[in-house]
Amino acid sequence: MDLRKPLRLGASATEMQELIRSVWTARRDRGAEDRKALELVGLRSGGLVHIDRLREDPHLEMHARGG
Repeated sequence: MDLRKPLRLGASATEMQELIRSVWTARRDRGAEDRKALELVGLRSGGLVHIDRLREDPHLEMHARGG
């Protein structure tokens, strides 16, 4: 998301807010929400992901790798 261009063109605070909101809500990287959904259906139990599941999808716990 490029904020410099609209700022330089004089976008108002409301316009900037809407730009950020539209980009944020359209994003597809919803890892935390995905993990919470897994907890709610019993496929994940809080903190860490089971090692077998982590091997299938290592992005589930990227914070453990500095991501």
